[in-house]
Amino acid sequence: MKDLNYQFMKLCRANLDGSFSTQANRRRILDQIANQLHELGYKHMQAKSLKPKHVNVLVSRNRQNCK
Repeated sequence: MKDLNYQFMKLCRANLDGSFSTQANRRRILDQIANQLHELGYKHMQAKSLKPKHVNVLVSRNRQNCK
């Protein structure tokens, strides 16, 4: 398991806010984010090292996929 995926999983287990479906959706989305960042070349990231530049890269990538 990749570092960021594992840290997101730990965060989700520690924060059980919302219904079971909300928790599952949160986990799925965070897992997708970690996988996409890994595909884009951001290897060995930590959850605390996420910055606005990473969010911008993900947003621009998803905009391109929608077109």
